[in-house]
Amino acid sequence: MSTAESGSTPPTLAGLLEDDGSAVHVAWPIPDPPDDSVVGTPDRRPGSMRRTAHINMVWPAGRGTPTHLRGAARDLLTPVAGTAEVVAEGSMLVVVGGGRTVTAIDTVPEHAGIGRLVGAVGGSNFRAAIDAAIPGEREAATPLYFLLDDIAGASLIAGFAWSQAKEGQWMQSPPPRQPGDNGPRLRKGRIICSGLRPDGFAAARQEVGDFGGHFLRLAGDLSTDDALGWHDIEPAPEVCMRRRRRVDVWRDGSLLMVDAHFRDSLWRHDGVELALHEYTVDARLDAATRTIETIHAQPRVLPFPECPMAAPHVEALVGMQVGGFRTSVQDTLTELEACTHLNDMLRCLAEVASLGAHLD
Repeated sequence: MSTAESGSTPPTLAGLLEDDGSAVHVAWPIPDPPDDSVVGTPDRRPGSMRRTAHINMVWPAGRGTPTHLRGAARDLLTPVAGTAEVVAEGSMLVVVGGGRTVTAIDTVPEHAGIGRLVGAVGGSNFRAAIDAAIPGEREAATPLYFLLDDIAGASLIAGFAWSQAKEGQWMQSPPPRQPGDNGPRLRKGRIICSGLRPDGFAAARQEVGDFGGHFLRLAGDLSTDDALGWHDIEPAPEVCMRRRRRVDVWRDGSLLMVDAHFRDSLWRHDGVELALHEYTVDARLDAATRTIETIHAQPRVLPFPECPMAAPHVEALVGMQVGGFRTSVQDTLTELEACTHLNDMLRCLAEVASLGAHLD
């Protein structure tokens, strides 16, 4: 068994290492990763801004065909008195082919230069490609940029959706690869993530040929009685990976308060949603200087035992301005102090000041 779920007895680390009959025996002095998926959505506060976003990663033409990233985002102002107002919206449809190369893209609102992203490759240089294609969008902190910024990460994790598509495990029967795609492998060179350390759990699993030993948890139901709590999210098809985000911002005197949630999830073959990566972050920012005064990151669901060890290092961000977080956060939290998906989560703080400006 390589998948842990709420409601059943989670496998031990030793059990996960030995169940394939290999001679690997490693004792980790750390607990299993968290099983604390968020349930429900908090009520909107009077005098707050809420940004919500999602990306469905799907394959309309079936297994082994290009990935479609279908995303939408919305900014909603909830005044102290009066009716809630949609301040801004954005959506995108991106087709990603082999080697994580963008082959087609459409957005709302439309941009004359958006077609320049065709041919760009999801990865570390993708943000530079966005800036070149639609200059000023990042600085404007629009919902559309919020989506475009996630293309690199979404194109990287999307294929894992097939791991739960049928009774057989994906890694024993992988989907056909497109030209330019590479299979799972251990990263060589500089460490980029606490959970992917060379001597860690994931590395040991890959050494024995098991690329599917991720801890997955039952995803909490985020539904709410508030019809405006989330933007409209299209239903997940049978095989789907979904990235879902919520960022709440409100004022408390001279401070901007932040409550944010981030989740990557996928659907099991029987329709059950499973969480793969999930964090919540609480922060307080000086509204005038846009600097972080306090911040706390809570790991909710993560795939490997060492992943949560990165979360305490967010304290290093105290005193930093958030405006450049789209790039600067990954320069501060690096190697074993970093978690790839924690950094994905924290980048949303770059938009907090712009969201807070609507509260003035």
